[in-house]
Amino acid sequence: MKKSKFAIAIVNIIFLITIPGITIGEAEQVTAATIKGYVKVKRKKKVRLYKISGKHSNFYAESKYKYPYSAKKKIGKKKRTAYKIGNNSHWILAKDVKVIKKSTKRVYTEARMKLPKGYTKTELLLAYQGKPSKKFIDASMQGMKANDFSRLKVSESKDDDITQVDLNQLTPKQIGDLTAFSLRLINEARNDLDLSPWVESNGTGKLASDIGLEYSKNNKTIKDSHYVPGIVRACHANGLNLDDNFVEDMAGFYNISPTMTMTELKKSVYFGLKQMIFGYIGSGEEERSDRNYYQEWEHAGDLFNTQGTLHDGDYNYYGFSISHNDNICSMHFISVPTYVVKSKKYNNGFEP
Repeated sequence: MKKSKFAIAIVNIIFLITIPGITIGEAEQVTAATIKGYVKVKRKKKVRLYKISGKHSNFYAESKYKYPYSAKKKIGKKKRTAYKIGNNSHWILAKDVKVIKKSTKRVYTEARMKLPKGYTKTELLLAYQGKPSKKFIDASMQGMKANDFSRLKVSESKDDDITQVDLNQLTPKQIGDLTAFSLRLINEARNDLDLSPWVESNGTGKLASDIGLEYSKNNKTIKDSHYVPGIVRACHANGLNLDDNFVEDMAGFYNISPTMTMTELKKSVYFGLKQMIFGYIGSGEEERSDRNYYQEWEHAGDLFNTQGTLHDGDYNYYGFSISHNDNICSMHFISVPTYVVKSKKYNNGFEP
């Protein structure tokens, strides 16, 4: 299986609750400004969002959401008071909202990844082949909605909230924590499909690290798609006789600061995974109710070893790494299929 597609995950990791209806295409992530409070639409119907010029945008805010805002000022020639919400400079008029006090209570909970009813291997294979059923798209939409760790005001621990991560140089412990975190989520979803769990391994961890280094030293990011020459070099250096990208799935985000908390980073990893699992190509949580943003399940075929081959149902050895160039953080989800490890053709000294 050639892993030729990629996902760029833009998540609002500090705002935690994002704005329905804002996208830049294939996903990325932007760090939000400091939250000053929350607003909620007064009426039951959605209301128009505006640009700072005072002109209408093409997006709306809905009454069922609570939106964090980072600024309040008068916009446009008419000098109408408005609140800035989200990462994309969208403004909502003060007359359309009521202000809600910012909550200071922190909730700690373990992130979970659960597949909804209707998300089956049979349906996934059809989607992987480019023929998703209406039922499967509905299930994927439900999955994006139900798996909400990335958008709620929660974290896994106080330690995650205060731990600062340098995206240019993560510590071995931080990489270990993120590897375990992402693998736990993958295996929770695999368990729902009665699949054997993927296995973390030192060899794949080193491969992931070497692939991340290839991106870093050659100034490549997820916006360049998969850096196949670097992936191939890393595979050869680690004893894998592979001549294309057979090991990497990727998500990523844009982040102005080179540092962020472990909670923020985990939310990025979480969103990138659920985006790949549920075929979602939106730039954040905003468009998840629009079925037009559910288009690509090649990643899910990788993550669940469901691609219509003799190796369907197998499991992979897993590693994870991060590279950071030009304010873009690329997350490398690296997995080596068991059939590759067992193959005399492909394995030239690789040890999981």
